[in-house]
Amino acid sequence: LGKNHPDTATTHNNIGLALKSKEDFDAALMEYRKCLAIQEVALGKNHPDTATTHNNIGLALKSKEDFDAALMEYRKCLAIQEVA
Repeated sequence: LGKNHPDTATTHNNIGLALKSKEDFDAALMEYRKCLAIQEVALGKNHPDTATTHNNIGLALKSKEDFDAALMEYRKCLAIQEVA
């Protein structure tokens, strides 16, 4: 499929979900950001899947108690959802 395929992004997201469950938030964030980078190119910045990844990043940041950064990601998610 390749490094920039949407399915590859989904796998990075799934790894991030597992790492978040293990409370390894920094590693989860790294995987979510890899997912986001692929999605923004392959699907576009305003795709619903891209919004979901912003939400997942927000959840990991919230778990780290980085509330301002989490709010920023949630707002990005919401902005996409409102126009998607």
